[in-house]
Amino acid sequence: MSYILLQLTYFLAVGFCSYTTGWLLIRARRNQMVWALAACQLLVVIWCVPKLLFPYSTTLKMQYVLYAVSYIGISLIGPAWLLFSFLYCGRGIGLKARCLLFGAAVFDYGTFLTNGLHHLFYREFELGYTVYGPFLYVHMLYTYCCVLLGVAVVLREFWKKRVAVIHMVLIILAAAVPLGINLLYISRLIKSDSDLTPTAFALSSFLMFLAVFRHDLLDINVLAFEQILRQVAEGVLVYNKRGVVTYCNQAAEEWLGVQVGEHIDLVDERLRAFGAQTEERGEEDPSFGQELTLPGGERLRLKRYIYPDRRGAMAAGTLVLTDVGEYYELLEQSRELAVSEQRLAIEQERNRIAQEVHDTTGHTLTMIRSLIKLIRVACEEQGRMCAKRGIGEKGAGTGEMEEAAAERGRPAAEQTGATGEREDAAAEDSLESYLDQAQALAAEGIRQLRLSIDHMRQETCHELVTQGVYQLAKSVKELKVEVEIQGKDRPEYSHLSGIIYSCLREAITNCLRYAKASRMDVIVKFAGQDVSLYIFDDGQGCEDIRESHGICGIRERAEKAGGQVRFLSAKDEGFQIYMKLPLKGEHP
Repeated sequence: MSYILLQLTYFLAVGFCSYTTGWLLIRARRNQMVWALAACQLLVVIWCVPKLLFPYSTTLKMQYVLYAVSYIGISLIGPAWLLFSFLYCGRGIGLKARCLLFGAAVFDYGTFLTNGLHHLFYREFELGYTVYGPFLYVHMLYTYCCVLLGVAVVLREFWKKRVAVIHMVLIILAAAVPLGINLLYISRLIKSDSDLTPTAFALSSFLMFLAVFRHDLLDINVLAFEQILRQVAEGVLVYNKRGVVTYCNQAAEEWLGVQVGEHIDLVDERLRAFGAQTEERGEEDPSFGQELTLPGGERLRLKRYIYPDRRGAMAAGTLVLTDVGEYYELLEQSRELAVSEQRLAIEQERNRIAQEVHDTTGHTLTMIRSLIKLIRVACEEQGRMCAKRGIGEKGAGTGEMEEAAAERGRPAAEQTGATGEREDAAAEDSLESYLDQAQALAAEGIRQLRLSIDHMRQETCHELVTQGVYQLAKSVKELKVEVEIQGKDRPEYSHLSGIIYSCLREAITNCLRYAKASRMDVIVKFAGQDVSLYIFDDGQGCEDIRESHGICGIRERAEKAGGQVRFLSAKDEGFQIYMKLPLKGEHP
């Protein structure tokens, strides 16, 4: 019974170590650490397999061959374990150290192979009976040192990384179990003819495997890619050169109802039912980039990729399905947004033109109205003078005028006529001047309206700020406009000339309309990095400032240029405007 259990333990050890070796080679990252751990597992297999065959060795030569194979694993397991421990902790071992480490193991194995010459490894080696020599114990000591040093290195790394205590316990057991069993077997404290050390090392490998945890060894890229492909919104399907589907993610399963193991022809039938063309498959696939519509209404874009092998033959193919329904929704939303932006731009342009038309027309008409009032006053004055002259010719004062004229040596009628002619000429000159100004204002207003409609800015007409300010001040006749310039006007301020021109024009228009003022003071201050505009009038003012279309236009122009504006007024204290525009603000 004990023999059966022993053979079963050897068999389980071989099976487990073979499985973990294959798992490491297939699923783990391909690096030196993984190769070292796989070598440890494989050496345990090499150690255990001869143990399974020992009961069937009937000759001394056969037994010696089995020992020779088994001692390959026994001699190299210690150095391989130590190498893995250093690599796992990220330290590594140099080439010279590796040669020394494994050279000692090869020397131990050489002493076994040459035992017949010196009998230092086995003093007696008979069929079913052996007496150990001193080199065996040297070999055991060397292996124990390698295992203990490897465990110490891993424990130190775990301590630095604050790994859980359970992992440290597993590492200690991984070293203690095989060493303890081997010592008990060598010392003959365990009365058994069979060595349990290899099964103990198999158990140790298992404990080590648990301690370092398999996710430290896994090829994380493969696992991550698999999880990512499983969860991405695109459908991914892979098939081999025989046309068998080897992988499909969740999206492909839901859209096409495909499963791993199906043939690609069945998938193509479904695609043709949805409107795709799949009669041919190759690098110039006709279904590449096609769009199809599923019964549920989803709109998909189909792409097929063919991967050739070294000989150019097809090795694998991939179908990628992308949901483009959201793309078309976004496209439609983009179109709607573009239309809305176009409408907004049109509305903004309409408002701009309306503002320009309001300011230009309001200013021009106000100035013309002011000139008409002056023309009317001049006409009334001229009428009164004409009436006065008519009365003088017929009245009693004629004799007196004649006497005065005689004294000066001129006829009275001649002197009166000369005075009347001068007054008439002066009145006609005033009327002609007012009419000329009104005509010029009308022409300028028409020109500015055309500029506004043609999307041209008024500020381009003045290279300097002061040019527009002086032009406006000179055009006002109904009230006195005094202009004061502080600082030096330079071309750097020219981009602000249009804003200041338009705001001052609107201020003058409002003053002529509502203020009943006789004087307006305008101060333009150039202060290096900004321009300030101050406007004061002596009109009737107001208690409540209502920002009408004109005042709103002044504020919008100033704020668009990055500036600030304030309006102040009180009853019988006139109206005041303070504006400050930065030199490096937003250009209009």
